[in-house]
Amino acid sequence: MKYIAFIIIFMSLFSCNDSMEDITLQIGEDYVDSNTNTNVYFIDTLTIKAATFQFDSLIVSNTNRLLIGAYSDSVFGKISSKSYVRLDIGNFELDNDAVYDSIALILKYDNYFYNDTIPLQQFKVFELLEDIEPDEINYYNTTNFDFESTPIAIKTFQPNPHKNDSINIEISDDFGLGLFNKLKENEINDNYEFTEEYKGIVIEPDAENTTVLGFNKESLMRLYYTIEDGEEIVEKTIEFTIDPLNTFNQTSSDKTNTYFESIVDQETLLPSSETDDSSFIQSGTGIVTMIDIPFVKSLNEIPGDGVIIDAKLKFTIKNYSATNNLFVRDSLKVYIIDNKANILGNLAIGDGITSVTGIIDNENTEFETEAYVFDITSFIILKLNETHEAFYLAIYPQDFNSSVDRYIFNGDQMEDDLRMKIELTYAIYNE
Repeated sequence: MKYIAFIIIFMSLFSCNDSMEDITLQIGEDYVDSNTNTNVYFIDTLTIKAATFQFDSLIVSNTNRLLIGAYSDSVFGKISSKSYVRLDIGNFELDNDAVYDSIALILKYDNYFYNDTIPLQQFKVFELLEDIEPDEINYYNTTNFDFESTPIAIKTFQPNPHKNDSINIEISDDFGLGLFNKLKENEINDNYEFTEEYKGIVIEPDAENTTVLGFNKESLMRLYYTIEDGEEIVEKTIEFTIDPLNTFNQTSSDKTNTYFESIVDQETLLPSSETDDSSFIQSGTGIVTMIDIPFVKSLNEIPGDGVIIDAKLKFTIKNYSATNNLFVRDSLKVYIIDNKANILGNLAIGDGITSVTGIIDNENTEFETEAYVFDITSFIILKLNETHEAFYLAIYPQDFNSSVDRYIFNGDQMEDDLRMKIELTYAIYNE
């Protein structure tokens, strides 16, 4: 993207001509290199403004898993995720003497889960009434299709994604026998005729579930039947596979009585000062932490020609917000956005190619909490040179559209070791 290219240019053509609003920088001890007459400053009081916003919608086309489940969160509200699935039928032969046995949906775990898997869970399967078709070219987490009000299957089960490989959901014999007869009587002879007759299914969690589970797209529906082979009864199957291009997850949240209830669109910001000095991320629903560094150009007020040597963004997980059930990942991604929260691209390091990733660093935190550290040197240089557009950082996980992971961070007004801050090394020469 053109904005990422700017970063490379700015790193080689650094200039310090503009100044911004009056702001006092507290500068730590400097040292002088006698050979180069360069003063190097360490600055950790550059103003940060953290806020939370929510994307209007997320692209969920070609996601790598079915994401099904629900749970209640004291901070984020009621989270729910269901999957719209279009099924395909391959080549099949059905003998005239074939006898229907049963039909089942087999959901294969991909080992992802979030929140409490100990209580019993319940899934319901419904038959779709509409063709699954994308909005323009993509599916979004806000996309809806009508489906039958009466389920064709209800499954209550104990989830165990690490020990079991799948969940077997028995489908109604009314549905199964009707499908079997259409196949046997040649009313359906190929995949086109199948998808014209059967639009797909929706797999929906019960509202009282306590976890969200991930299943891979090798999940399938399997029809079982038997034939006579001499004196022997032979069991056979017909498999209906998932069409990955026309299968997607719809993840949503009920934000009633939460901080996020006031968010009406993508441009609504919740400053951390209004949310108990916290900022937030929630995958699946589009909640994102935004970082503004409004007074970067104050660095230009330091006498002499200057250059950014290094800039690290550091912030910590709110104490007790991450648990064994509500866990956090060891890395996060960072993106550049504009003042309308539109994504301009990944933040890249100096080579302009490698994306910046924030990694958890536990070594330098006195308060036994987890801290993420990002190299934002290229972004600070970009901010020093921006002219017509305001640029901000957006922080969220890489699997943002295929999970429900949530994060709560300390803001910029906390005590020093917990405070969201930038640690910046700035060199002055020709002072």
